[in-house]
Amino acid sequence: MPISPPVETLLDQPPMELMGLFGRMRSFTDSSGFSGTLPVVWQCSDESQKIKKSLFGYVYDCPVFNLGRVGALIDPTRLIPASHHGRDLVILGGSHIGGTENDGVGFVERIHGLTVPCCGMMHRLMDPYKVLYHRASTLVTLFHGPNGLMIEVPYKYLLRKSTDEHDHPHLHLNLDRLVHGEPLRDASQGKVYRLNPEFASHYHHALADLTDEPASIGRLLDPTTFYFTKRLPVENHNPDTLLEASVFDFMPDIVTSKYPHRRIADVNTWRQFHRLAAYLTDSFDSGERNILVIAGLTIDHTIKRNSFIPQFGFWMQQGRALQARYFNAPEINTLLRSQSVFKPDKTFLQYAEIT
Repeated sequence: MPISPPVETLLDQPPMELMGLFGRMRSFTDSSGFSGTLPVVWQCSDESQKIKKSLFGYVYDCPVFNLGRVGALIDPTRLIPASHHGRDLVILGGSHIGGTENDGVGFVERIHGLTVPCCGMMHRLMDPYKVLYHRASTLVTLFHGPNGLMIEVPYKYLLRKSTDEHDHPHLHLNLDRLVHGEPLRDASQGKVYRLNPEFASHYHHALADLTDEPASIGRLLDPTTFYFTKRLPVENHNPDTLLEASVFDFMPDIVTSKYPHRRIADVNTWRQFHRLAAYLTDSFDSGERNILVIAGLTIDHTIKRNSFIPQFGFWMQQGRALQARYFNAPEINTLLRSQSVFKPDKTFLQYAEIT
């Protein structure tokens, strides 16, 4: 069982406007002795992220170095050339979603007027898994029978499957979490079992209204009751495969979320943040650099306007990796909101050297 990512409620912090966020980061780094500071980002290469990147550079009066790829995948080794461009490093990154939520998906309007899922790459990745989960949660049914609570499991989830992984995802039930004992009888689509007593006890309020008419198990098909398999070629380094490998173990958690698009974005940010932090403490020759990392979720209200939810923080002073501090979502928000908002002396046009 993989380690679970932070719960959704912990990551659901109030968003910050970008100039407030960057101004607070600049105040913190200034008061912490940062000098020769190079701003660095890892984010999706979507056009909706470009003004955010420009404003980050504006507040730090230095164009931004890029570590990211499409899907907000990070390449930590790019920190090596980045370290040649500045002394101390302030790094901002994470996934993004459209600010208009519909049926668990974030949407944004593009410049040609079409409203589309954003991040589209995240949406395309999770969609086949969502379809498999919706199908299973509809086809597996519960009802009250003469012997108590019953569950009917379709044959497609009972028949022995090939042990080989396939190029497309497959959903498998953890039957021992759902059924009790041997099947009692055959049904039209599968077999009928007694419902697992532990499962019945856990969901006794939701099951109280069951009748003798079969009802879909729905959202009671929770992440402990199923898993996915798929062949993920380790030698394939294209962004789609790398992103899928990053979040694959957590797909049951993602597809059962009420807002799966946001959940997959949060899970990816969590994975990429800890990948970066591990590189900074274990592999990167930081010398005596100060390094601040803020990771979180960008909300695209439009393709030009974003806000940002800080979710993770990392602070290393003077290259002392063993004393590096990690901040969870409430902690990094408390730290940032305690800072004053730095206001650049230059106008944006002056920063861009436009007279």
